[in-house]
Amino acid sequence: MTPDGQQERRLIVGVKIGPALDASVRRAAEEAERVGFHSVWLSERVVTPLDKPHPYDPMPDPWIALSYVAAVTERVLLGTSVSMIALRPPVLMARELATLDRLSGGRLIAGVGAGWVAEEFSSTGVRFEDRGGRLSESMRVLRHLWTTPEKAWHGKFFDIPPVGIVKPLTPGGPRIYAGGFTEPGYRRAAKYADGFISVNVADLSQLAALRTHLDELRARYGRTGAFAFLVQSNPPETVEVAQEMARAYRAARIDGTILTYPDAVPDAFLRARDIVRALVES
Repeated sequence: MTPDGQQERRLIVGVKIGPALDASVRRAAEEAERVGFHSVWLSERVVTPLDKPHPYDPMPDPWIALSYVAAVTERVLLGTSVSMIALRPPVLMARELATLDRLSGGRLIAGVGAGWVAEEFSSTGVRFEDRGGRLSESMRVLRHLWTTPEKAWHGKFFDIPPVGIVKPLTPGGPRIYAGGFTEPGYRRAAKYADGFISVNVADLSQLAALRTHLDELRARYGRTGAFAFLVQSNPPETVEVAQEMARAYRAARIDGTILTYPDAVPDAFLRARDIVRALVES
């Protein structure tokens, strides 16, 4: 309870379970649901350059992997942190996400980002310089196709005639959370998204200030309603640290975290089940 007698809101706790290179992602998802995680997440790296160092390996398609995960889970939400949806034609993306939303029982969160690896764009025939604008319009087109596809869409990047297309199970379509670490990304999230996914930042005062900034931007754009603020975080190492993490995040008005383990999942959080449970239940 808070000092004024109000019930403290529980922290949203998700976990990254990828890369989904083989069927071990099934066990990761099943164990995550059993332990009590709110959501499971996969990242995306379409391609990587070969002529210079790169911090990540190429990753499997997160949407196909999440469909596999959906079939072996019942409760956990399914998200990407994040996917470069603007590399894909929006009609195909809208159908793919609507299909996964229907088959998962409405458990999908589409975490999206503009991307920063130039080779992902050159290899898929999309101008790197257009990535921000394409993403902003793609987010709007998805909502259009999920709600009023019988009307034409005429934008800067996409022209779509009136069409019939499969609708998602979730009214209005799955939630779209935007990632980013630049001012254009903050504006995009505030204007078009249902939530924000932050990179890991050690200084919580910076995250608290960013939350305030996003709220101010949303007010400027006339946005109302729920807006989730999630932070990708390193897992706490003790029960006490987990409990303090939950307290500090609530104080900073952070709604939740996506834990990112450096080694194999789910073995990592199975070894620390008491720590995970302390965070989930805090």
